[in-house]
Amino acid sequence: FCRVPLDAPSPPVTRLQREAPRPVQLPDLCALYLGDTGYAAYVTLISGYMLGSLWCYAAIFAAALEANLAPSGHVLYVGLFAVFVVPLSLKDLADQKAVQTLLAFGRVVMLAVMLVTALTYLWSMGPIAPMPKRTGPFDGVAALAPVVTFSLVLHHSVPQIVAPVKVRSEFDKNVLFRRAFVGACLLYALFAAPVAYLFGEKTQSAANLGWATYHHVHDASDPRDALKTRLIAWLAQFVVLYPAVNVLATYPLNVITFGDALLAAHRRFQANGEVSATPPSRTSVRIARLVAAVPPLIGACIQPDISSVTNVTGCFGLFLCAVVPGVLSLAARRLAPGPTEHASPLNGKAAAVALVLVGLVLTAGSLAAAL
Repeated sequence: FCRVPLDAPSPPVTRLQREAPRPVQLPDLCALYLGDTGYAAYVTLISGYMLGSLWCYAAIFAAALEANLAPSGHVLYVGLFAVFVVPLSLKDLADQKAVQTLLAFGRVVMLAVMLVTALTYLWSMGPIAPMPKRTGPFDGVAALAPVVTFSLVLHHSVPQIVAPVKVRSEFDKNVLFRRAFVGACLLYALFAAPVAYLFGEKTQSAANLGWATYHHVHDASDPRDALKTRLIAWLAQFVVLYPAVNVLATYPLNVITFGDALLAAHRRFQANGEVSATPPSRTSVRIARLVAAVPPLIGACIQPDISSVTNVTGCFGLFLCAVVPGVLSLAARRLAPGPTEHASPLNGKAAAVALVLVGLVLTAGSLAAAL
């Protein structure tokens, strides 16, 4: 949505553009186009979103272990989670490339297992429970929107995600990210429909926990019955436990994003709105990441209900991914009018206004449903 004019006079070069030794990120754009008030608003929104996301990841880990181990050890499981994720959060993303790649492959395998087993059960046994009754065509949209947004919002981490990626040009990174995002959306949609139809109104807030009771129906006449029993049991355990392993990698990534944003805001506040070209010290980076990592762990001990956390957190995400880009687009259009290098209909004023209005309506409706 940010505009780079081709045939219009360039706006005055700011100190941000002269001194920053890194690609301009979304908080920088808010400061550039919306001023200190817009910057403060964005930092507040991203802080609320990241805090809720990290809170949810800790709760997912504890819930997965509770489903397989002692059901009353939630605080203990959150503490175990902290032992793993806090040290990883103090490392840079470039040091975690192998782990992140391996766990990303595991996510695809887990979703494939859930999809195949759900379709198999539907084919042989039918739905476990009926779908909830709806009173209208848009019933449930307000509750669904923040959860969907929570699942797919990751633009705040894009600079950190693409930095270690080696490609021929920066434009290739754009194409690569677009394909990955579209693929993730399709995968979620193809996965969610049969799983929701299978469990119906008994679908849990963490859908993978439904596989805790998934088992093979014994057939004494089948010579491979014992093998099938063990295989299905292993697959069920993998589906239940893998999210606990997966969030071990997701949590540090979000802590890095959150901590770096807090540190940048702190440095900007100390310098009275100026942006320093001097990189922060390693000690200050670690302190900022600890500040980002610890409070969500405490919150997960107090409130372990995943659905309650995602409902509120998703409202922050809706505002961030719909309203903020639209407002930035309108502000950038005033500052730098004229055509852009990669212009499309989505760069127009009408699209930006529509995005802001739809985002406001969805955010307000979702927040009312969550509260």
